[in-house]
Amino acid sequence: MALQFEASCPQGLCPGWSLILKGETSSTADAFEINFLSDSGDQIAFHFNPRFSEGSIICNSFLSSQWGKEERTDTFPMEANDPFQIEIYSDRENFQVFVDDNKIILYRHRTKHLAAITKVQILNDINISSVEISRREMYE
Repeated sequence: MALQFEASCPQGLCPGWSLILKGETSSTADAFEINFLSDSGDQIAFHFNPRFSEGSIICNSFLSSQWGKEERTDTFPMEANDPFQIEIYSDRENFQVFVDDNKIILYRHRTKHLAAITKVQILNDINISSVEISRREMYE
């Protein structure tokens, strides 16, 4: 997958940080990824993967050199060529995912060292109009 965006935050992205991605998929896009990475090697604390061909969103973590159990939702509020907004907010217990202001996923943190989550990547063929990473008030 092609890297579209990457940002580092050495002081840590979790908890209390929010990523807001505004964009649009191309008509040929089948999937894209948003990954929250730990500074300790190849750890993926949160993998968010909408798959258009399946009409499903897959979430997972890659810790200790292996993928965990996938969590899926069949709530799929995106369509090819339509603009979307995705917000991923991290509280103390979960990643909360909103698509166009509708909460679609609550994904429990699988890593205990949240301050080690220092990088975010967006991969594959999507047209990004803006990415905002900001500190939010803690809401549960």
